[in-house]
Amino acid sequence: MRIQFDLRPADMVEKERKKTGFNLTRLVAIVLMMAFFVSTIGYITMTTFSIFTLRDEIETGRLAVVDLQRRTSDQRGRLNSLIADERVFANALQIMNDDLPTIEVLRALEQNMGDYGIGFETLRFVTAAGGNTVEVVGQAAYDRQIIEFSDRLRLAGVFSNVFLPLTTLNENTGMISFTLRMPVHSISEITITP
Repeated sequence: MRIQFDLRPADMVEKERKKTGFNLTRLVAIVLMMAFFVSTIGYITMTTFSIFTLRDEIETGRLAVVDLQRRTSDQRGRLNSLIADERVFANALQIMNDDLPTIEVLRALEQNMGDYGIGFETLRFVTAAGGNTVEVVGQAAYDRQIIEFSDRLRLAGVFSNVFLPLTTLNENTGMISFTLRMPVHSISEITITP
């Protein structure tokens, strides 16, 4: 059997025992240091992941902005095209409204004359700032024909009204001369019935 004696001083033996023995303070310090290192590594990992995620979101947002700018540019071009088309249509409508509706007037007169007995001597378009008027001078065999003719013209959809200011009887021919004054609707207001 072998016996060993420790010849070191007692305070040194105590220090040695403290280094190798259980110490609560040292254990708490080691646990806290480990927690610090683990949390630091966790925060660095989460921050790195957040950086990559934010870079992806920034790139997605940048692509969305580029797409919206392209679509805005396309829509602006389409809007400018529609504005130009609207100007063309507005000018065409203005020209049509300023123009005399001669075809519509002649068609209404022809369709509403009746089969026989009414003849025209003159047909005149009078243009004024207040509107266009058609003046018809003609002859009919009977008073009733003139009244029916003016009633049919009122319903034709071309004239806003029909005025019969003057009728005279020609003693030699037995025909009744008449004058009709009819204010004409603009082209956009004309409603022609079949």
